[in-house]
Amino acid sequence: MYRQEFYKPRFIMRSTDPGSLRIIDLWTFRSTKSNKRYIVEVEGFEDDFYGLKFYWKGVEKSKHRYSLLTNDFEPRVILRSCIEVMLDYYRRQPLVSFGFVAAPDLEEDVAGKNIDGECGSRRFRFYRRIMISLFGPETFCQVSDTTNTIYLMVNSRQLSTGAVSLKKIEEKLNQTYDGDYVVEP
Repeated sequence: MYRQEFYKPRFIMRSTDPGSLRIIDLWTFRSTKSNKRYIVEVEGFEDDFYGLKFYWKGVEKSKHRYSLLTNDFEPRVILRSCIEVMLDYYRRQPLVSFGFVAAPDLEEDVAGKNIDGECGSRRFRFYRRIMISLFGPETFCQVSDTTNTIYLMVNSRQLSTGAVSLKKIEEKLNQTYDGDYVVEP
């Protein structure tokens, strides 16, 4: 049986956040398994840095839209579809870097489940495993803050030229989040 690796994402529109004047690109893809439409928000920051967020369109009005689980049992295909959006930016801007915050699990989703002493949410640990398996250190230096479930993929070429530094990125993130970052293997 053929297993789909990802759903083809499609660019919808670009907007500007009036509060911060940041560029926000919206992308979409549809699951052929569940027929659910997903929205991927790509927020642009300085130094070719992009933050990604995604959710199922059916919960777009919920304040927990990034945390809600669909229970469609296709997280790899959904995440891989979001990675295709990242790869589109990378193909057009080879010095781009990425980051995301893994939304916290809702209490009803984790009730009675064993976390095995690992740091970060189940969602964060899943994202980290996928990113480490797909991208090597020659492409991105992967840095994480398990307390705040922040994951960064800093372009290795940008780091080697000194155009960006982990310290500079950490300082900017600490303006929003208070965290300790650890370089991933």
